[in-house]
Amino acid sequence: MWKRRLIAIVTFLAGLYYFLEFVVPPTIPWQSVSGRVLDVTPTEIRLQSGAEVRSVGLEKKILIFRQRVSGTPERVEPQSLSAGDTVTIGPSTYLSDGIVNVNNFFIVLSTMAWGMGLISLWLQHSTAIRKKSPEWYGSIIFFIAMVAGCIAGYGSTAEAGWTKKTYDVVFNYVLRPAGSTVFSLLAFYMASAAYRAFKIKSREALLMMASALIVLIGQTPFGSWLTQGLPEAMRLPAVAQWILYIANSGAVRGMWFGMMLGAIAVGLRFWLSLERGAYFDME
Repeated sequence: MWKRRLIAIVTFLAGLYYFLEFVVPPTIPWQSVSGRVLDVTPTEIRLQSGAEVRSVGLEKKILIFRQRVSGTPERVEPQSLSAGDTVTIGPSTYLSDGIVNVNNFFIVLSTMAWGMGLISLWLQHSTAIRKKSPEWYGSIIFFIAMVAGCIAGYGSTAEAGWTKKTYDVVFNYVLRPAGSTVFSLLAFYMASAAYRAFKIKSREALLMMASALIVLIGQTPFGSWLTQGLPEAMRLPAVAQWILYIANSGAVRGMWFGMMLGAIAVGLRFWLSLERGAYFDME
């Protein structure tokens, strides 16, 4: 029982942290400064905010976020700034200070879960080969593929040698063509599924169809030509960018939030030996 409670507590705390990381700004709002960079020196950054020019010292611990053309702002170092960049500078919150430790914990947890999952697969497939279960030859292919993948992984950083050749064969000559083939086949299924799903029978389907058309047309030169007489913010490319990076960002963050909580819970179940499988059933 204590293991299940530990999973619930850790998952809740991790979920609370990632939720606050989305909600709480990375810098303290009332101590942050936004503006256009005028120049950068080793000791300070001069910003123009409206008609006011301000200097921000680099002696204290601050975070710098640079606005991008599309997407969320990116964290940068002072030496990577150039004149004309639009930035937000301010002292970090406690959430920003702890993000590295939280991510390191998640990496360690997921690595242990992957390792225990491989052990479970190893025992399951070795049992299938030993007992000559139905389609046991698939287990032999699994072992061959796993050994080849491990050898190819060692060759990813090699400059020459047989491990480098194995890496090229496995990843460049097998996995990439196979992945391209699978995705090319999926394109036809996606087109047929979209045709069946996009039958406008409700307001939700109409909204989905309209947003899909705006994004598709907004990515082409025809979208710019079609709305060239409108203000910049009302043209199809701008509306398509807003749908992709603002409206869609909330849905993607929600999905990632749920997937990360699920991954943490599953990793803890493997770690605490609560998962059922070939390895754990033998205990």
